[in-house]
Amino acid sequence: LRFLVYNPLFGTSHVNFMGKLSDMLVDAGHEVVILAPVIDYNLPGVGSTKVQKVIKAPPSPTSILYSEIAGDETSSTMWRSKSIGSLLEHMKLFINVWVDQCNTTLNHPGLLESLRAEKFDAAFSEPMDKCGYGIFHHLGIKNVAATLSIASFEGSFEVTGVPSFPAYVPVGNTISLSFGKLFIPYMSTPVELLLKEKFGADFPSLTGLMSASSLWFVNNEPLIEFPRPITHQIVDIGGISVSTGHSELNKTWSDVMDLRSQTVLLSFGTVAKSFLMPENYKNKIRQMKFTNVTFIWKYEKPEDRISEGIPNLIETTWVPQNDMLYDPRLSLFITHCGQGSTTEATTAGVPLIVIPVLGDQKRNAATGIVMEKESLEHPDELEAALTEALRNPKNRNNARKVGEMIRNRPFTPRETFVRNMEFMARYGPLRMLDHYGKELNFIQYYLIDVFAFLFAVSLLFVYVLFRVAKFGFSKCFRLAKLKRD
Repeated sequence: LRFLVYNPLFGTSHVNFMGKLSDMLVDAGHEVVILAPVIDYNLPGVGSTKVQKVIKAPPSPTSILYSEIAGDETSSTMWRSKSIGSLLEHMKLFINVWVDQCNTTLNHPGLLESLRAEKFDAAFSEPMDKCGYGIFHHLGIKNVAATLSIASFEGSFEVTGVPSFPAYVPVGNTISLSFGKLFIPYMSTPVELLLKEKFGADFPSLTGLMSASSLWFVNNEPLIEFPRPITHQIVDIGGISVSTGHSELNKTWSDVMDLRSQTVLLSFGTVAKSFLMPENYKNKIRQMKFTNVTFIWKYEKPEDRISEGIPNLIETTWVPQNDMLYDPRLSLFITHCGQGSTTEATTAGVPLIVIPVLGDQKRNAATGIVMEKESLEHPDELEAALTEALRNPKNRNNARKVGEMIRNRPFTPRETFVRNMEFMARYGPLRMLDHYGKELNFIQYYLIDVFAFLFAVSLLFVYVLFRVAKFGFSKCFRLAKLKRD
């Protein structure tokens, strides 16, 4: 089978996720071609080590500008933003980048013609960048899947007809609820106009093309995800990009782990860089009063000398994170709760303190002791969380149990992904998995028209009953009056 993967170079975790999915299909004996529009030229590769054919679309002028200035700006905005408004303003930058890059990709000489000649059986892309769905349709690829490297936002499945359930599925924050309903259409409109200009006014809507995806592969782990009704189109592949293999720490790191009885790893990933957090946050972290605990802080700017004068604080620009998580001497992981780090830690069975910064991170935060990033201004809150995490054995025991369950689940996410993708490529489009709910509007879906009709009938019944009763009482009153007369 031949697969086309639309993997724009934007965000390390997203690129690596798509690259690993591609490698799994190669391992299963299939041919894979990766189309990689270069949005961030700082990214070293496409996340794959096994795909033989990678086509890179050159960066647009806006993408070049983004690559030069937006990385640190994005990280700083994540740390300092305190409202959805400021974050949505920053999202406009992303939208401009994606739209301009889509235009550059579509007009790259000979690209679409060469892809059409490949005669792909199936294709998949993340819904974040809608341009891929337009390209798939133009190439005549009917077997299309959506892949999400992050946990599902409430509202992100609305195009499949699966509604949000805020009554019993925690939303986490306003961004999670509004992302699917506001940001996705906001992103789709300018790209859709671009596609119609390129291919004609009758080009279908991007919402319709997304809705036509046969399967949705989501980086959700059911054992730590909020249970909710879904359709057969949605397939959980949580942890598929996480390596369960690990090595012993080298002597340098092993000696660090032996310095004290307890060791804490502090890392906020590749996007929310530690050196760009507000200075008062850094100072409060440096003031932690746990002298019997070694803190390893992944900090990207050694010239700041963040650990100077603090003997139990080890700063480093890089850590062997996966190997360290599986070392029994690690007592706790403090993280921004990105999907990759969260899944790595829960699979390894490590207790967490989670400080979500943006995006799906608040949605993931139920997997540990939760702190708001603003809590870093108050050292007593951080110290209380550390005391609970390090001294209450329940946290370690629960983490170990969940990790063991994940490692011994009945079906591996790799098997689930490959088998379902092969099935779709051979027998798709899987329209028999569609349900009619996604064809209904809001009023029809929630039976508002039915309830309105029943309410009107009830009112009419009450009104008729009232009129009959009034007429009856009136007749009785007249008869009684005639008898008295």
